[in-house]
Amino acid sequence: MLSVDMSALEDDVREGLPSFIESRLMVKTELEGQVVTFDDKSDRTHVSSPEIKTYLKRYMQTKGIRKKYRLLSQEGSLKFVKLRPDQMEEGEEKPKKEKK
Repeated sequence: MLSVDMSALEDDVREGLPSFIESRLMVKTELEGQVVTFDDKSDRTHVSSPEIKTYLKRYMQTKGIRKKYRLLSQEGSLKFVKLRPDQMEEGEEKPKKEKK
């Protein structure tokens, strides 16, 4: 079981997240306020935290918020954190220096 704190996300982005993950992985979701909990639907398959994190990042990419938020891992939970404006600029690629 893994919980994800979505309190930093905007409402329209937060609403589609559980159904996106359910459609990609064999998990069921429980929504308690702004925290969604993912649990395996089947005893035969095991969905790991890295798999859910991967699909959360894919969801962020489809919504175009990948450069605005980070996904932090803590023991048994993940948390969305909004980046400051100065951090958003760091995520862009910087030109490489040429070697002589």
